[in-house]
Amino acid sequence: MDTFEGKMKELLPVKKEERWRVYDRAKGACTCPSCPSYSMCAQGNGEVLFCIMGMSFRCIREDKGCLCPQCPAYPELGLSKKDYCMKGSEKDQRWEKVFG
Repeated sequence: MDTFEGKMKELLPVKKEERWRVYDRAKGACTCPSCPSYSMCAQGNGEVLFCIMGMSFRCIREDKGCLCPQCPAYPELGLSKKDYCMKGSEKDQRWEKVFG
């Protein structure tokens, strides 16, 4: 089991409210707002932490560059993909690679 899988399995038994608190704390260190692809629309809608929360609902559709691998959460969470704002969360991208 890799780091990402381990971190996600740790959160499975945690109550939903506590899980959201963990995500909210992670949002504080999130570097999404400094990414070239991040938009005013995403900022206005509070969209961040795409690696966990998934792709932008409607705001980010143009790839202007990716800073995901430089984010402090990247090694901490054992992330291996990128462009989360346009391609979906780490979990989504891994699922697609295996089953897509």
